[in-house]
Amino acid sequence: MNVNACVRATAFAVALLAAGYGLGRLRSSPAPETNVAPAAPAPAKDPYQAFDTLVDLRSQILHNYVEKVDDDKLMTGAIKGMLGELDPYSNYFTKDELASFDRAVHGQFSGIGAEISQDPQTGAFVVVSPLDDSPALAAGVFAGDRILKLNGESLEGLTLKDLLTRIGGDPDTKLKMTVIHEGEKTPVELTVTRQVVQVHSVRGFKHLDGNGGWDCLIDPEHRIAYVRITNFMENTADELDKALLPLIKDKNAGSLKGIILDLRFNPGGLLSTGIDVCKRFLDSGVIVSAGRPDSSKREFVAEATPEKTYPRIPLVCLVNEYSASASEIVAGALKDHKRAVLIGARTFGKGSVQSLINLDNGNAALKLTTQYYYLPSGKNIMRKKDSTNWGVEPDPAFNIPLTDEENRAVLVARSQSEIIHKAIGPATAPVSAAPATETVTPANPAGTPAAAAPTTTTAPATSATAAPGNPLQGATAAGSKAEPADRQLQRALEILIAYQSFGPTKDFAADVTTTRPGVSASVPTSTLPSAKPATQPSSGPDVPQ
Repeated sequence: MNVNACVRATAFAVALLAAGYGLGRLRSSPAPETNVAPAAPAPAKDPYQAFDTLVDLRSQILHNYVEKVDDDKLMTGAIKGMLGELDPYSNYFTKDELASFDRAVHGQFSGIGAEISQDPQTGAFVVVSPLDDSPALAAGVFAGDRILKLNGESLEGLTLKDLLTRIGGDPDTKLKMTVIHEGEKTPVELTVTRQVVQVHSVRGFKHLDGNGGWDCLIDPEHRIAYVRITNFMENTADELDKALLPLIKDKNAGSLKGIILDLRFNPGGLLSTGIDVCKRFLDSGVIVSAGRPDSSKREFVAEATPEKTYPRIPLVCLVNEYSASASEIVAGALKDHKRAVLIGARTFGKGSVQSLINLDNGNAALKLTTQYYYLPSGKNIMRKKDSTNWGVEPDPAFNIPLTDEENRAVLVARSQSEIIHKAIGPATAPVSAAPATETVTPANPAGTPAAAAPTTTTAPATSATAAPGNPLQGATAAGSKAEPADRQLQRALEILIAYQSFGPTKDFAADVTTTRPGVSASVPTSTLPSAKPATQPSSGPDVPQ
């Protein structure tokens, strides 16, 4: 017990004795009536008193710890420890961490636009893939390129972080990269002009030849589109328009008959963007509301409007246990309004709102949980300790959980589909031997459209082609049987293809979930995922720079 506690305990005991003594006197001999002043209120607790201990603790560590201590790191650790008592989503950002957070939210950074990994055994740096429409792609950088030098200097002894620091730089500055293209023996020097790079958050099912763009028409015969949103960035809704509106408006090929919206492994992002995406599919009604659990009043309510809503095309939304936050809001709104059939597994259960509060004149920030999300049905999707009802769950007929092995196969196939190889004559370059990151936890890729990059003066931009093994590619060997690795996607295609035989209906989702949950059809093998097992080893994270 400390000194303050002893003083408080002593004072309390004295007060009890005094009260008992006074009460005994009142009972034994009544006192004459007098005007007695009310007892003075207890002094308010000093809210800063608790910090005296922290100040003392810091002083003891700085003066007596066995090794030298970084005072800034010590204080940052104390702050993060305090926030750690709240929830996993409340965080403190230092100036550098805040800058990284801003890049993640806006999907924007200055560099060459390539994902790079380091071989853990040899230390070699290998390009996993250039990003779409990036300066690296324009300069002739491709997947599998081994980086030998930067600006003529050897990379020996550098870590991946060191390399990325050297590659990054201000816009319009030039970087000379000496690389060996995959399958070649002679190094080439490429000049890349750094630009502000914006990576895409909306992707299709395979790359188009030439510029690394995406093909979103997964089934041309049945006019079914496939779009995958990796996370919700500022321009995600606009990117979705660019992907789908040309297909919707293409009357020569026939109207679009179905859309698959893939939100699996989507960790969330900007709530405002999630609302904008919902407005593409909903023309009225509540999308989401937010408030505190101790109040029935909703401090924020977002409603759909018809201005940018697409035609009511049958829609299937894919979700899984790694779909979180804004992706759950989108899936939940589409389900509650019976606008989409949900297929997959129950979502992660991250239903809280974080507000970003600037501190220290913008040199730091506090990301603090301030509200909970509520779906149109009124449900809060937050997964709390011992809770049994969280997230957004597909109807039982469409609850198709994948095994860990199947999830890994989906992720690896996606990674392979995003690789942009150099075209070698009429053939496609082999799959890169470069290590590719494989993870089953929600990633946090950033994405917005990239600005046009200037072509290099030392190497012309080379045409690109999609890598083999894209996530929706069928069997590649003649006569081989396509074994679908992605059962959730296959089910989505089955429903959309089969439903075309029933004639157009305004209430596709309601009809499928209530009267036709067992609807089925054969799926063209050209749209099925590759059954090839993943053979690429994993390594350190692929970091865009």
